[in-house]
Amino acid sequence: MPRPPVAFRRSFACLLIAAAAAVATAQADPAYVQQQLYDALAKGDVGGALALFTDDAVVDTESGLCAQAPCVGKTAIRKDFERYVKDTSRRVTALSTYVSGNVLVTRFEARSATIQKAGVDRIILWGIREMRGDLIASSRCCLPDRTDAQTARFLEWDYAHPGH
Repeated sequence: MPRPPVAFRRSFACLLIAAAAAVATAQADPAYVQQQLYDALAKGDVGGALALFTDDAVVDTESGLCAQAPCVGKTAIRKDFERYVKDTSRRVTALSTYVSGNVLVTRFEARSATIQKAGVDRIILWGIREMRGDLIASSRCCLPDRTDAQTARFLEWDYAHPGH
């Protein structure tokens, strides 16, 4: 069988490289990885959520087990996620997401029974995630949007009722 012309082989090689790059880009899309995290936590799938983090990941949050000091590594993060998924009333929805290189900034709303105890339907929060490849290397989460009236009311209630 005769070999295809050089131009054909080069074109075919370029197509393969472009296809591989497209797959790699889709796999490393930070917004997609974040949505996988939201979905896993909503289903109570702690293992699936942890699979989206690097082994040495850092989680720094305003509440939970990572509030006093950041959780470092999957073992520490697992404990906080196990606490998180126990609240089956919690729902998180991304409102806007901004990606620049390996950094993802998201404005999102959270709803839960605890939030409703404060007399509001939802609160608005900000989160920042840094990626390493297609995994989350750090997550700084739940910075309240104090300009939102419901969030401000929730914070007043939260400070007046420590430990709920």
